[in-house]
Amino acid sequence: MIKTKTLILISTLLTLSSLNGFAADNNIEIFDAVNEFGIISASGEDEGFAIIQADDLEWDETRNELQQKVIYGDPSKEGLYILRARFPVGVTSRPHYHTQDRFVSVIEGTWYAGTGASRDINRTTAIPAGGFMIHPAGGVHYDGANHEAPVIVEIRGMGPVSSVFVPLTP
Repeated sequence: MIKTKTLILISTLLTLSSLNGFAADNNIEIFDAVNEFGIISASGEDEGFAIIQADDLEWDETRNELQQKVIYGDPSKEGLYILRARFPVGVTSRPHYHTQDRFVSVIEGTWYAGTGASRDINRTTAIPAGGFMIHPAGGVHYDGANHEAPVIVEIRGMGPVSSVFVPLTP
């Protein structure tokens, strides 16, 4: 079982490293880490349970860019995936859409989400911690943090999924 998880992790890292090449060309980071903390058993005899504490997700607070960490599954493969994304103060995504529906819960801070391709923070809706949003497949949007505080969101969806960036519109 450990060998299988290790092979899956290595395969996922190789897949995501190719996505990071795309990300570098588009000035955005796709995935920062893939299950770097592994599976934590609730107790020695409870196989299959996993506990990931918020503190297990170490964010590099010196980086002023979007960071994402996959905590379950693999967005590049079929099946359920769950990831956490951290937007530092003032960081928003470029307008884009996804090829599959995505379901977003705000974990910490207030997230600002806008539809369309303007990337104007004044045209967004504030969604505080505990809030939820659906990104329908093909729906152009942008999102992130304002200039007051960072934001952490949890994103769930079914893979494989791709993000497609679109040109800015006034």
